[in-house]
Amino acid sequence: MSTRVRRIAAVIAATLLLTTTFTTTAVAQTRSQSDAANAPPAVDVLLLRPAGFVSLVVGTGLFLASMPIVLVTRPHEIGTPFDQLVLRPARYLWADPIGGH
Repeated sequence: MSTRVRRIAAVIAATLLLTTTFTTTAVAQTRSQSDAANAPPAVDVLLLRPAGFVSLVVGTGLFLASMPIVLVTRPHEIGTPFDQLVLRPARYLWADPIGGH
């Protein structure tokens, strides 16, 4: 086997191992209906918060790119893309409790 195929196989194996680990933990815990939507804190910290940070960076870039167009066409609605692209990811990162999603 070539080194490229070995690398791909190693990445797939590691992904399956991590997925199985998180799935087993999630299935083993009993939860009430109100807690069913909450992610385990480990998943929140290791996967969701970094994804939220990436979302904040990309959203800020998209907001800055679209801001001149919105200011020219609809200046009174500048808050709508700002809320969706910047404030929601920022609130998720710094204001929401860990394991709250």
